Amino acid sequence: MGTNNLKIVVIGAGSFFFGRQVIWAAQKLEGLRGCALTLVDTDPEHLEKMVRLGRMAAESAGSGTRVEGADDYREALPGADFVVLSFSERNAHYREIDCRISARYGIRMCSGDTIGPGGVFRAMRELPKILEIAAAVEEHCPDAWLINYVNPSAVMGIGLMRHSGARTFALCDSHHLPGKKRAYLRMLGLPQDDLESLDMRIAGVNHFTFMLSAHYKGEDIRPQIREAFRRLGREERDDGYSKARFNNFITAQLSDLFGAIPTCTGHTKEYLPFYQGRGAICEPIPSLAVFDARERARGTAVMWEEIDDYISGKKPMDGFFEKYRSDHATDIIQTMVTGNGRHYFINRPNCDCAEGGGRAVENLPEDAFLELECRLDAGGPRPLPVGSFPLGLRSLQMQILDVHELTVEAIVRRDRRLLVRALALDPLVQSIATAEAVIDDLFAAQRPVLGAWSDAESSDSETASATTATAPQLY
Repeated sequence: MGTNNLKIVVIGAGSFFFGRQVIWAAQKLEGLRGCALTLVDTDPEHLEKMVRLGRMAAESAGSGTRVEGADDYREALPGADFVVLSFSERNAHYREIDCRISARYGIRMCSGDTIGPGGVFRAMRELPKILEIAAAVEEHCPDAWLINYVNPSAVMGIGLMRHSGARTFALCDSHHLPGKKRAYLRMLGLPQDDLESLDMRIAGVNHFTFMLSAHYKGEDIRPQIREAFRRLGREERDDGYSKARFNNFITAQLSDLFGAIPTCTGHTKEYLPFYQGRGAICEPIPSLAVFDARERARGTAVMWEEIDDYISGKKPMDGFFEKYRSDHATDIIQTMVTGNGRHYFINRPNCDCAEGGGRAVENLPEDAFLELECRLDAGGPRPLPVGSFPLGLRSLQMQILDVHELTVEAIVRRDRRLLVRALALDPLVQSIATAEAVIDDLFAAQRPVLGAWSDAESSDSETASATTATAPQLY
């Protein structure tokens, strides 16, 4: 796949986390320079700005990268080698609705985009679009890799695994290598560039991942890592930001409980009932703070102000290239194109291990959709062996996988009964009655985006399944 022939399509070019980074990478990364980069967005103002920024960046860098725009992804797909999904339906607005309504029923979500009612309803808003796009990828560019960057990553990945024939995997940037290794080395006061001496094995459902082993020059360093988090936890102060509050304390506490170290605690703490504030004996830290959607909205507004400054010339393009770097998805594309041998954490089924061909996590099934360190080449990701989950933690992984699987099937079938089952089994929900009530309130609050669901709320499974074919086109 020569550089001049490479085509990358980004659906959701106005993404808060990805749009600027992919523009940077298309000018700077070996293997991506000179590619065709097609940016897709349904907001014409956002699309026009991102295309202008991309073309200005290409001209400034002298990369030869060809930047185009499209408001219909179908027009962009022919000839694509990689299709990256990085979109959401009014992210901060609907996450605030999900989190605030759920909090009325004693369900406190500090992020609200993966587990609990927030994860279920975000999947309901986005998964139909993803499956629709996947079908178009199969039709227009069947050899392309479809890379999902939309949360809840595991739910979307399971949906694609079960209901699409496209070549696909899912991403989350919380374990971006080599940054993740450097963070642990820095915490222990070890040389941050001595990456080869650190062998760490991490696995789990996305956002519920744990370090099952870690060795530095052959020595087990998990006790030192736990102690470092314990020390930091004693010094911790409430910084007010919902996802960051008391993460060091919680990391140390969960490490002691499970015998494995959580590696994405800002999300993982949301997966467990321990921090909901319901216990008869209070935790030494307060219960979770509810996700601050207004903070995200402010950050998004600042992003667009910055883009306007680059486009207008108020800020020089040299500053753009100094400020930004490549991203998890663009680094992965580079490795697949150039074969540079780098490893990455990727969400995919627990099978086809790079060493022996079996399961990466020995005591979870082959189709368990997990975040795993993978070797990567043009043929896609193959996970490294991890070992086994400790008892207790293994069952929680399976519970979350079941909730995610049920969420997918409820959405595909438009089946309210499966939706109630998914939410009732969610670790944050206290009762069937709570699941029913939360679903009712969230449906009522989100009729504009869940219109097809609103009509199917009281349907039985067979009738609900029949409505799927008449769901509105969302792109």
